[in-house]
Order: sequence, then C-alpha cells, then structure tokens
Amino acid sequence: MELDIRLLSTFRAVADTRSFTGAAKKLRLTQSSVSQQIIALERGLGVQLLRRSNKFVGLTTAGEIFLQCARQVIDNLDRVRGMLADQSKTASGHLSIGAPALFCHSLLPGVLGAFHTRFPGIALSVITADPDSMAARLAHRELDLALLPYPVKQQSLGMVQLGRDELVAIVATDHALARHDRLHAKELKGQPLIVPNPGNKLWAAWDAFLIEAGVFPEIIVETDDLDLAKRLAIEGHGLTVAPRWLVLAEIGRGELCAIPLGVAGVFRQWCLAYHHGNELTGMRRNFLKICHEEMPRLLTGTLRSKHPGTQEQAPEGRTSVTSEDNQTARIASSSAR
Repeated sequence: MELDIRLLSTFRAVADTRSFTGAAKKLRLTQSSVSQQIIALERGLGVQLLRRSNKFVGLTTAGEIFLQCARQVIDNLDRVRGMLADQSKTASGHLSIGAPALFCHSLLPGVLGAFHTRFPGIALSVITADPDSMAARLAHRELDLALLPYPVKQQSLGMVQLGRDELVAIVATDHALARHDRLHAKELKGQPLIVPNPGNKLWAAWDAFLIEAGVFPEIIVETDDLDLAKRLAIEGHGLTVAPRWLVLAEIGRGELCAIPLGVAGVFRQWCLAYHHGNELTGMRRNFLKICHEEMPRLLTGTLRSKHPGTQEQAPEGRTSVTSEDNQTARIASSSAR
C-alpha cells in the first residue's frame, strides 16, 4: 500500500485525542470522513490499528508501533517544510495558537499583525483558554504553540521566555493611596479590594505577594472581568490589580493611577510553549521571532517610536516602571501552581 500523508495525519489525530470526534474537530473534518480514512488505512495495511468502543478509542499493539512511525514521518516532513519556509516569505501553512482571553483582546493583535505582515501565507487559528488547559492541549498536540503567563513544568513541553509584565495596584486619581510611589502589602489592610476570583493562576504572583506578607484584605468584589474591575476602581469603589499594559488608556486619560507593589515589584514571566516533538523550525520559529520582537514592548507598555532605534514610554500614572533587571522581583512560577 502506498501511504497517503493525510491518512497518517488523521490516524495520529485519532491516537492523540483518543476520539474520532476529537480528531474530526482538530482536523476540521466530519466524523464520518475520519472514520472512513481510518478504515481505509487499516485495510491497506492489513492490520487493526484501533480498538473501538462506545466511550473510548485505544491503540492495538500494531497501532502503537504504527503511531511511532507515523509521527516520525510527519515530523520529518514538517521539518523539511520548515527548512524550505525559512528560505521564503511566500511559504504557506497553518499554525494553531493558544492564549488567555485577556491577552488575546489586548496584546495578541500586535503580535499577529506583525506576523501576518511578514508571513501573509500562514493561516492562524487562535484558541482562548486558561493556561492549564492550553498546556494539556499542547501535550496532546491539539495546539502548535501557546502563550503562557508562567512557565509550566511538563516533560513533553518546551518553554521559551518572552518577557515579563508587571502587576500593579490600580486606583482612581482621587483615591487616598494615589500619591504613593509604591504600595506594600501591609498598606492594603482595611482597603476595599476588587480582586480576581480565587484559584485563577493568571494572578498567582499577586496571591503570593499577599500571602507572603500575611495580609488578608477586605474584599468587596471578586471578578475575573477586568473591565468591570477597572470601572469600579474609576468610580472610587476600591483598589484593584492589573497588568500595567491593560490600563495605559485610562492612565493617559487621567482616570486611574498605577502603583507598583512591594519593594521589587510583582511580575509574571510570559513564555511561548511548544511540544518537544515539534521542533521550533519554520513557521514556529518565525512566530517565536515575532514574539521576541514584539512582546517585550507590549508587556512593558512601550510605544513604537516614529524615530528608528528609539522607543517611547506610555503614560505612567504618577509612577515609574520598576526595572525588570531586579532579580528579587516576584515572578509567577510553575512551582506555585
């Protein structure tokens, strides 16, 4: 039998997702089409590759052997395509990228715009999910890449650091704390706070900042909707926390102040995650390159300058950005997750 690469890709998708429905969704095919391709593959090879049941799809011994070979063939082909893509900006292909919803709404447009300008032939799919969910989908090869706000320790995944963003206290300009150069955890005692819902790992660095100081603040609202949190802060209902880049517009309009937290600041380390089985070549490497170029500027709220070689700082709202070279800054890490 002369093997069709499409059949190999379909088989790998079924094996990775352990589901015909999951494979169909991943490949954007009908479930019937996936089933027919697997039947054709098994008939052509003369062996049963999958064990089927109503609730589960498993691999036979022959299926396990064939899966390893199929992955090698597909990965080698991807590697060749990547090498060729490196030689041409007219390369075509598809990348699926995962990112938290908040990042998608605010910063990802800048990254995707720069990537599309350079590589217009590459189609992009963006999936919004929480970081743990994205790590799991990467491990099952349902995503090519994922942007995570903290490194994840998982054997099958690789991480490339992209830059850090600072979490700052956000208050209205007439708030009693607005004139502070920075805020320490103990100064938040008795202050009405608008905070993220408990257990949201996007804010693990903020949680650690309070816990390490033994501070249990007065919480008036818990919400993961930062637009709501900002509006409540503007109206003077309390203090909230957010990444500096999220409040640049409100700072510029004089509606909010951003105040650094603690002695060294509270930071998150953003990473680009990928599956170890998919080398960072071709499209993936090009996307990483764009991230390295764009992310530091976006995460620190630095504007593009009209003059080459220089940058402009966004409005700072009575405070200056704490240096990211300070090695004592708190960074969200996977060990606390």
